[in-house]
Amino acid sequence: MRLELVQHPLYEDRKQNVILFEEAFYAKKNLDPKIHETGNGKMLQVPEGVDAEVLAKVLGNPALTALLTSLARTLEGN
Repeated sequence: MRLELVQHPLYEDRKQNVILFEEAFYAKKNLDPKIHETGNGKMLQVPEGVDAEVLAKVLGNPALTALLTSLARTLEGN
C-alpha cells in the first residue's frame, strides 16, 4: 500500500509529460518561436579545412568537451 502511494504522483507526472510531448511534437502545439535562435548571438566560425559536422559532433559530446576544456586550461598555464 505504501509503494502505491509513493509511485502514484510519479506516474501522473510522467503521464502528463508524455501528453505534452505528443502535443508539441505531433500537433506542433505550444512551440516556442525562438527555439531555433542561437544562444546569446554567439556563432562559432569554423576554420578552413575543418569539417563542421565532425566538429559539431565532438562539441556535442560532453565527455569530449570536458577533455578539450581541460587540455586548453593546461595549455594556458604553460
